[in-house]
Amino acid sequence: MKNSAFTMAEVLITLGIIGIVAAMTMPGLIKNHQERQFKTAYKKVYSEISQVFQEALLNEEFTRTTKFSAEATAEEFNILKSKFKVMLDCGFQDIDRCWKKGDTLCGGSCQSGNSADGIDMEDGAPREGRDLCFIDAGGQSWCTFNDSENIFLVDTNGRANPNRFGRDRWMFTFTDINNNRADHFSNYKKVIPYLNQDILTQDAFCKRPPCYYQSWLLK
Repeated sequence: MKNSAFTMAEVLITLGIIGIVAAMTMPGLIKNHQERQFKTAYKKVYSEISQVFQEALLNEEFTRTTKFSAEATAEEFNILKSKFKVMLDCGFQDIDRCWKKGDTLCGGSCQSGNSADGIDMEDGAPREGRDLCFIDAGGQSWCTFNDSENIFLVDTNGRANPNRFGRDRWMFTFTDINNNRADHFSNYKKVIPYLNQDILTQDAFCKRPPCYYQSWLLK
């Protein structure tokens, strides 16, 4: 009767093959798992900011009447903040405690995809003394995009990495019924991502593409 047991050499060869396959597939599995986590967190913060916005709208709390207004921006940010359980309020003096430096952004006056011109950010962080930030009970960091517009930033996992826009960092703004950014409170209808589209090539708002600003909310 033949011995049907595996030899040590056969076992080692099999384990070696399994190890090679695992080494080839594990990075992809880890990446997919991380992306699922980022996507879930993105949908969560979008739901949260939409709910607090609608509550403020119902209570007629907004007063903005112009696109550029530091007073209106501070008011709107404080309205949003009042509807979260705040764990750390950094105001505009201790920004680096709430928002870790990472990807920089660039506004309409930007001439280079690597510049931070056109937005009140310095070295990847909101500008001390002008922007407002807080961290909520879920560990999410919220900040103003700049000190005068109704665009707001969120980092879904706070100061933890990767601190990248289109991954764990996002921008939201207030729009009218047609998804056009609204500059007067009477036209406020909903919150949408400020960049309501995916960006697949590097630009001022996506330093490490792809950035799934739209599809991650839909899929």
